[in-house]
Amino acid sequence: METTMSLELELLSELRGALAEHEIRSELKEDVAGLAVSTDAPGVYLWVFVSFTNRFFSWARGNHQHPVNDMAGAARRITTHVKGLHLLGGAE
Repeated sequence: METTMSLELELLSELRGALAEHEIRSELKEDVAGLAVSTDAPGVYLWVFVSFTNRFFSWARGNHQHPVNDMAGAARRITTHVKGLHLLGGAE
């Protein structure tokens, strides 16, 4: 199980770097193996997790997924999602 956790954290860390290129702040939370992506609402985060199979990133309560082997695409989609939350005036 430790190897799986390490892979999840490695993938989330890499995604964090890709999001930073889009000027999106995030914080890796090792205790829950998740990435807390900042939104415009103070203290409200979009949580991103790695699927059980380690094949997909998942966010918005699992309603959105993207393959982990397309890091740039995942970062673009999450960036669009976060910016969309801003336009809607809230968080999901």
